[in-house]
Amino acid sequence: MLGKKILFLLLFCLVLVFSPTAWAAEVQYTTGDAGPAVEQIQKGLKDAGFFGGQVDGKFTTLTRQAVISFQKAVGLKADGIVEAKTFKALTGKPIPAKTAAIAPGKNQPLDKNAAGILKTAMSYKGVKYRFGGATPAGFDCSGFVMYVFNKHGIKLPRTADIQFTVGKPIKNKKELKPGDLVFFETYEKGASHVGIYQGNDKFVHASSSRGVTLSGLSEDYYAKRYLGARRVL
Repeated sequence: MLGKKILFLLLFCLVLVFSPTAWAAEVQYTTGDAGPAVEQIQKGLKDAGFFGGQVDGKFTTLTRQAVISFQKAVGLKADGIVEAKTFKALTGKPIPAKTAAIAPGKNQPLDKNAAGILKTAMSYKGVKYRFGGATPAGFDCSGFVMYVFNKHGIKLPRTADIQFTVGKPIKNKKELKPGDLVFFETYEKGASHVGIYQGNDKFVHASSSRGVTLSGLSEDYYAKRYLGARRVL
């Protein structure tokens, strides 16, 4: 097993040397994703000796942990997110585009209002985080949510804790629909972080470390801090 890992690391170095410099960094795969690209990721991890699970095309927590171990071994950012460099290192191929920017969960119809809100939210992907920010010059979590919904004529309070008091409470994660607000207890007691549920376990939010981005509800950090959701549409 050790010899196999060493051989794979040498091949990884060759991939970096001979691969193009242009990386499609905007495409990412993480917890909750599924499909042929995830199968390729799992196969690459298994071939490298980092994954002992089933190659089923489902990006589970087990897959994420294997990705983190692989990223640590090859000197990439160990965050469990498969972006272009990690995908290239695992498969030797360019990262494929996702089939859709918005992916509602199974049997969850994406209504017109939610589709518009999510399209607007995703258009700000990559905007930097700014504490107290509520414009495209920089967002904090609640400022981002307030700004996006306001663009569609829906007025929300400014802070996450107050946003957590509006709309209809959604107690079961299985009942979440695209466009719902999802809340977390992070740096202080009560609702201190908020995002917009996209479907398939994903939500878009203004992360203090990555700016406006997509994350998974089942990621360890968010799963442990999840408080609940509210429906305002």
